[in-house]
Amino acid sequence: MDQLLAVLADPERLRLYARIVLDDLPPREADSAVARRHLGRLLAAGLVERLPDGSLRADPAVFRRVPGPVDAHPTVPRRLAGFFAHGRLTAIPVRPVVRHELLVHLTDTLFDTGRSYSEREVNDAFGTVHDDTAALRRHCVCDGLLERDQDGSSYRRVLVDA
Repeated sequence: MDQLLAVLADPERLRLYARIVLDDLPPREADSAVARRHLGRLLAAGLVERLPDGSLRADPAVFRRVPGPVDAHPTVPRRLAGFFAHGRLTAIPVRPVVRHELLVHLTDTLFDTGRSYSEREVNDAFGTVHDDTAALRRHCVCDGLLERDQDGSSYRRVLVDA
């Protein structure tokens, strides 16, 4: 619950959340740079969800859920648990081997094989665990875990042999 309140502590983010709750946010405004910055945090906290048609919905049930563990999600490998706090990635590992292991975990967890993702969908997925979505996206492409179309319009998960 403290994490939800911390996300809503920012006045601009709280106003954006209120407009989503009241269904008073035109799609054009949701695509503004300011809204996107705050929207990532709202999506990551589970306060808002993006529906298949691209619209946004706030689910008040998030306030009734029982809080989970404070540290990493149970599916995070033990070796990577130190990079997570409150279910979020706190730092991208510097050591290439550890960073690759983390990226493999994230792509396995966040992306389905055989499906194309827009850059926005990739950012939304990475935004659930870390604010620097561009760095995660770039590392995944460089490590061969995500394949990007030449024109940058879509991404696909690449299967990696274990």
